[in-house]
Amino acid sequence: MAGGVGKRIKIGVCVMEKKVKCGSEVFSAPMAQILERLQSFGEFEIVHFGDKVILEDPIKSWPVCDCLIAFYSSGYPLEKAEAYAALRKPFLVNELVQQHLLHDRRKVYKRLETYGIPVPRYALVNREVPYQELDYFVEEDDFVEVHGSRFWKPFVEKPVHGDDHSIMIYYPSSAGGGMKELFRKTVFDRRGNLQ
Repeated sequence: MAGGVGKRIKIGVCVMEKKVKCGSEVFSAPMAQILERLQSFGEFEIVHFGDKVILEDPIKSWPVCDCLIAFYSSGYPLEKAEAYAALRKPFLVNELVQQHLLHDRRKVYKRLETYGIPVPRYALVNREVPYQELDYFVEEDDFVEVHGSRFWKPFVEKPVHGDDHSIMIYYPSSAGGGMKELFRKTVFDRRGNLQ
């Protein structure tokens, strides 16, 4: 065991509460199961950092841990978590630097392709503003064409940024046709920050 016989290994859970909470529960059911299984060995102590610590406290006052579970969600200070990891040097259960990749869907696809992981057929549509007309994006009744490549409907258009959930679905004429933007409920926390 780390640091001597009988010492429990501290696992820091540096995750926004909205990502792990389920109603009034501290952890969502899947996260709670993972942490309960770890604790059942008797060798681990779970230390949840919480939003106040993550968002407001300086990293020098964050709990010291042997291992760190940290993953990005909207509003999460990833650079701060990286600075904490550099300062305390815990074992990283998941990489922090690579999480920047998740902000850009294009980079995710490129990385997957680099390692031979199959991705759905896709094309890049770069709009400056929503619903911007583009000469290389042509919509017909049952397909869309992007740079001359045809995609049969239904066709899903997602924004580049992973936190942007303004997803549009283009329907074929057999399903009534047209395009619909998916609705996502906007929730603000007590500080007025978008969740």
